[in-house]
Amino acid sequence: MQPEEVLERARDFTAMVDAFGAVGLRHWRGRTARNRGNAWIKNIIEDVRDHKLKPQEGSPLHVVAWHRDLNGDLLDIKMATVELINLIRPTVAIAWYITYAALALHENPSYKSRILAGKEGLTEHFVQEVRRFYPFAPFTGARVRNEFEWRGHHFKEGTLVLLDIYGTLHDPVLWENPEEFLPERFRKWNGSAFDLIPQGGGDFMGGHRCAGEWITIEVIKQAVTFLANCMEYDVPAQDLSYSLVRMPTYPKSGFVMRNVSVIPQHSHKMNGLNSQAGKCPFHSV
Repeated sequence: MQPEEVLERARDFTAMVDAFGAVGLRHWRGRTARNRGNAWIKNIIEDVRDHKLKPQEGSPLHVVAWHRDLNGDLLDIKMATVELINLIRPTVAIAWYITYAALALHENPSYKSRILAGKEGLTEHFVQEVRRFYPFAPFTGARVRNEFEWRGHHFKEGTLVLLDIYGTLHDPVLWENPEEFLPERFRKWNGSAFDLIPQGGGDFMGGHRCAGEWITIEVIKQAVTFLANCMEYDVPAQDLSYSLVRMPTYPKSGFVMRNVSVIPQHSHKMNGLNSQAGKCPFHSV
């Protein structure tokens, strides 16, 4: 793709994510972006099947374009398009968490030096606390398909039920000092499937939990390592507040950086990364 097309696609996939839970103009902006994305991916898959494009074997595009069902038939083009978009769109959504990770480093600068010092396990604990403390989706909702009873409450068919994700992640019954940013709390966390729920609860197979959760964590860890070890930047005055009634929510100003530079070499030990001493592991990116 040409650079201008990369920017166009990035804007479209960002609009798709930003339309999550939206109404009005933001919703229609996301739907329009989704239609453009569908047409783009559909053309690519058709080009692959017509042998006009030859993606690397084993790549997501190659796997989806040539996947066959139990009858030996290729996926319907519409289904193949949806499957490929559903790989790309969630990856773009991780940018929201990376922004919050940058905000967390800015608001809690002492952790930057500790990450630089290579405190064991700190980067992962830091990322988990970012996911707990900052809201990607403050809440989510669904309508009852089949009425049922739960803890003495009757849920009628068609009832709109809202799950307070932010409230659960800041519940003092579940979390000690929930309004404080404390990555150290995850040293003794028991891994419960129903308290840390920024990407759903339960297990991946039988519950409503995102199957890409651990990929998300690893990507944010790499971003935190880059921000802490490999970059210098200034954060000018801006509005870094966020709404708890918007889905997904985001700092009002985004996270604006100025005087950004990449540090190719330093004397600090990399946190959990195999790299040459004194060099940023991402200096060639």
